[in-house]
Amino acid sequence: MAISVRSISPDRSDCGEGPIWNPATKVVSWVDIYGSKWHQNSLEKGSISKTFVVPTIIGAIVERASGGYLAAVKEGFAFLDTNENYSCVMDFLPKDQRMNDAKVDSKGRFWAGSTAIDFTPGRGQLHLLRPDMSMRVMETGLTLPNGLGWSPDNTSFYLVDSMEKMMWRYDFDEFSGEISNRKLMVRFPDDGALPDGLTVTDEGLIIVAMWDGSRLEVFSPDGARLTTIPMPVKRPSSCTFADDKLIVTSAGGEQDLEQYPLSGLTLVVEGLPYRGQASAVFNG
Repeated sequence: MAISVRSISPDRSDCGEGPIWNPATKVVSWVDIYGSKWHQNSLEKGSISKTFVVPTIIGAIVERASGGYLAAVKEGFAFLDTNENYSCVMDFLPKDQRMNDAKVDSKGRFWAGSTAIDFTPGRGQLHLLRPDMSMRVMETGLTLPNGLGWSPDNTSFYLVDSMEKMMWRYDFDEFSGEISNRKLMVRFPDDGALPDGLTVTDEGLIIVAMWDGSRLEVFSPDGARLTTIPMPVKRPSSCTFADDKLIVTSAGGEQDLEQYPLSGLTLVVEGLPYRGQASAVFNG
């Protein structure tokens, strides 16, 4: 598998996360969690990277069908836009917690995981925000919920718990949004790497970024590890598809830039035998 890797932006993130792709504008957006900002850049040559500052920790953003963006932030949920307007619309998390990764499902519902800032085991939760802005807690007892995704037929939901080194599979009802029958799909080895963000290919394979592992791992829908994709950064954090290109965020904080000069940059990986769908949009 001959692949090429390049950065799409000069913006180096302390902890880059949550890339999303808009096929109409060709724009990739991603957050810098502890840098309290988010970035945009087009995959078109000669494009100019843009950075937007927010007043809090930001775990993930998604586009809204009505315009602008919905963000999972330290306090809960916020609306924001490229004019740097910011409005926290749901402030409900305790002061010692924050939101982490988040994704939108096929019906436009927003799923976001919260965690204790010190990663106290069992305090993490999975939240569902519906387009009518009603919210429900879907799972409790987690530590660091991460890496959300759905199978192409929308019958399975995947969730990583990074600190527990596990990936779970749930039965998913696309129309009601219910999840059930949680099963342990992958127990990751204790090799110093943590499973982080993920994406799902058109064929239903799950690609997981391995924090502190300098790699992505590819799994079958039944949890079999199929292959490894090496990365030129120690801390790849998440990934998403832009057609047949894979966008990978990374963390640059506390990294040796001589050994890993691309640390903290957002990368595009070309030459992989996979494709994936564009990022879904929140219907609120």
